[in-house]
Amino acid sequence: MLARVTLDTETGRDRYFAARERELAGLVDPATGMLAERYAKLVDCPACGSGEWQTLFVKGGFTFVRCERCELVFSNPQVREEVVEEEYRTGGSNDLWVDVLMSERQLAMDREKFGELLDELEPFRGGGRLLDVGCSIGLFLKLAEERGWQGEGIEFSDRARTHAQEEYGLNVIDTPLEESGYADGAFDVVTLNSVIEHVNEPRRMLAEIRRILAPGGALYVITPNVDSLACRVLHERAATFDGRNHLVYFSPRTLGRLLEEQGYAVDHVATRVASLQPILEWLAYGTPYEGASLAGDALAGWVDEGGRRQELEALVCEQGLGYKLHCLATRG
Repeated sequence: MLARVTLDTETGRDRYFAARERELAGLVDPATGMLAERYAKLVDCPACGSGEWQTLFVKGGFTFVRCERCELVFSNPQVREEVVEEEYRTGGSNDLWVDVLMSERQLAMDREKFGELLDELEPFRGGGRLLDVGCSIGLFLKLAEERGWQGEGIEFSDRARTHAQEEYGLNVIDTPLEESGYADGAFDVVTLNSVIEHVNEPRRMLAEIRRILAPGGALYVITPNVDSLACRVLHERAATFDGRNHLVYFSPRTLGRLLEEQGYAVDHVATRVASLQPILEWLAYGTPYEGASLAGDALAGWVDEGGRRQELEALVCEQGLGYKLHCLATRG
């Protein structure tokens, strides 16, 4: 029987996830089965500073909690910031993620996604100055420059940054945002495309971005949605929960509140990517994300009848239950 080709196998995500699991296991103390103390730091809520939280679950030795004051979900204890930064600068699974991003299927999906994002940002062009924090291989910046933007990027991964510089000719540095020395009001737009969930101190990052944004400038954030249908159904089985790469988990409500507290006006919030397939796999007593055939499963069959899947996917996203959260905010 031929193996079923899934998005994970076509883009190389399967190899990335396998390598990431091995690296995560290396942070765990074999004696306790939990994040090793030398890598761990107990933190207050990264959004509101509260020291009160409720444990939701433990996955792979990492503990995930929800703040009792503002409801932000985050890993606690967290992997220390210097460990997180070093992981992004070295190879391993991060190099495999570059392979994912350079696969033809992923490039096609990202071109479409980034094109839509640039359409949304066009009214904020001003002088056309754009900073992409965590720009990875630089595809978004390349597309932006083709539309007339003056783009700059920050990226820690050596392989991704080299691709952005040498293949696309982009201006990309590997200096942390807070140390980059950008002037007040230097940019019309700053983007955080799948970045803020990786940050130990999101308040500090948002405050710095507000400083370097021009008056009326825009911040665009893409991040996993912890209130997505997939996370609600799968809980710790949802792929987003890993404890090292993703440290904070926003919902539309918690992200909007944090942005407003940091001096932004939230213009637009939407969710995308319904992520129905792993939910259906789980509800069919399978393992999510393994691409098992659902032939013969009554629920999956009903979903796929007469274009119903597309209708359901649209409804999920319209109700704020999509797997990816997209937020446009302006500097107040």
